[in-house]
Amino acid sequence: MKESKVKWHGQDNYNMNCDIEELEKLGFENSSWHNDLAPSYTNKKGNIQIFFFDLESDEMKAEESKFKYSLMKLDEHGEYLDGISQTNSFDEMIELVKKMKMIEIIIIAEIIMISLYLINQ
Repeated sequence: MKESKVKWHGQDNYNMNCDIEELEKLGFENSSWHNDLAPSYTNKKGNIQIFFFDLESDEMKAEESKFKYSLMKLDEHGEYLDGISQTNSFDEMIELVKKMKMIEIIIIAEIIMISLYLINQ
């Protein structure tokens, strides 16, 4: 697998531990902020953010981080709401993102079905 490298906090080859294009295909965009501990990507809906930790960087060693990826749920203002999962597997992280997308689709479909039922009563 191709490993994307970015410039982050003065480090020219910060390892994203994945091919970031795979995540971009799922609709995620760079949402990194200069004062964040690590680069991040957020889905277009703005409710899921993924941080990418290079466990070999000095900052991550100081934080004693043990996971490469951290998925977070954001509120309607883009603020941290809850942790979803942490993992060292890019494939596992992608599967979690896909499952969350499917759950959202199912919930929307159920809301539509209930609304139609109520309208026809």
